[in-house]
Amino acid sequence: MMKRIVWLCCFLFSVQASKSLDSADHQRQVDSFKRVLAVTTKPIDRFTNLLALSETTSLHNGDPDSSLSAELLQIARHLQNDSLLAISYDLIGQYSRVNGDNTAGLEYYFKAIPLADKAHDKRRLSSIYFDMATVYFNLQNNEEYGKYIKKGGENMPDKTHPKYDLLLAQYQRGMATYFIQIHQPDSALVYAQPLIATSQRLQSQLYAFNAYYLNAAAQDALGDKEMAALYFKKTLAMSPNIKSFYSQLRFASIYIPILISNRNFTEAKKQAAGMLTGFASANNDYKLKGAGFLRQIYELLHQPDSAYYYAKMEIELSQVLFNQNNINKIQSLAFNEQIRNIEADARQKQEAEQRRQNIQFALIAFGIVTFIVVFLLFSRSIVANEKWISFFGILGLLIVFEFINLLIHPWLAHYTHESPVLMLLALVIIASLLIPLHHRLEKWIKEKMIEKNKAIRLVAAKKTIEKLEGKQN
Repeated sequence: MMKRIVWLCCFLFSVQASKSLDSADHQRQVDSFKRVLAVTTKPIDRFTNLLALSETTSLHNGDPDSSLSAELLQIARHLQNDSLLAISYDLIGQYSRVNGDNTAGLEYYFKAIPLADKAHDKRRLSSIYFDMATVYFNLQNNEEYGKYIKKGGENMPDKTHPKYDLLLAQYQRGMATYFIQIHQPDSALVYAQPLIATSQRLQSQLYAFNAYYLNAAAQDALGDKEMAALYFKKTLAMSPNIKSFYSQLRFASIYIPILISNRNFTEAKKQAAGMLTGFASANNDYKLKGAGFLRQIYELLHQPDSAYYYAKMEIELSQVLFNQNNINKIQSLAFNEQIRNIEADARQKQEAEQRRQNIQFALIAFGIVTFIVVFLLFSRSIVANEKWISFFGILGLLIVFEFINLLIHPWLAHYTHESPVLMLLALVIIASLLIPLHHRLEKWIKEKMIEKNKAIRLVAAKKTIEKLEGKQN
């Protein structure tokens, strides 16, 4: 046992001594992205920097800056890029979820999934599933939470992907949390222990914080109180630097019940009281949970006056939270209307583009028909050379083939998933049907032209003979 404790202490020291991004480093990164954005106008570059800013915030604070999502959606719509649209809807879903509208959050996540799938964007697809799992965690639906964490893990990109470790950390954290929720601490450790190394590679205090309290919870459930205490000590040391309300709430939801079950009421009261006064006390979810813990502690201590005081606080906070959720939902509705207007403008532009293409297709079809009619009309009065017939026949074949290709390309791209091999095979099949038709038509035209040429020459010869006979007379 002592060897394990010494190993853990050494490991924790090495992690502490390793390079990690503190709040000042993080702020410098954010400021750097903002300076670049101030002078960036090219849509794809602006999208890239906005997304990087959002993900940098997410890596250290837990939740991305979803206020950027409206501009991201506008750019994605302008570029008509499925992968960028999937990213935008994912962030909009996060904005809705953070504002208490889980239903709207799921709606945007479900819109993002087929777009990410179509773009073969496994990095985004796995992220969407992890975000969906968070909604079900908030709804305390462990079955759906575990289901979507697993789906996110199944759709992760290759290890060579630059965001692989970030997604791996989300997967490990999610699976460890899921197994703790369903009281399987052995399975939780399988994911919680590697999460420490993953957080070190990411240089992220947020994921290290998650890793320590998840390991602590699993060790406590397995009965190793000494090891759990060491992990909790490390978590508490990092806690002041963690600005994510939800990470703090998850930690408190695990740590304080363990303190209560171990009848360590002094420390439990201290931690619960800190939820009412610390930096996270601005979050009413956090304060409500703290008041609930304090009520429970004083009930167990048989101190009804204090228990009543915190029970009353719970009721007041519940009312405030209810009103705040209504305000958040109103803000979310206004934001959704903004998104709806962006999508409506995009649909109008798409419809206008479709009408323009339809007009062009109609003009091309009219041009092909006009070409054939003019060719036939002139050929009735002009002697046609077989070489010219072959040339215009091939030209007509190419025009018809390209016209068919233009017409069916969107349908072909959709059903072949833009596979070059399948698209080429389909075009070869179309060409194989057109070539015999072209040969038959060219043969028929040549036969008709030969007969017509003979008739024209015969008429011309008769006129010449008549003129010569007239001169002789």
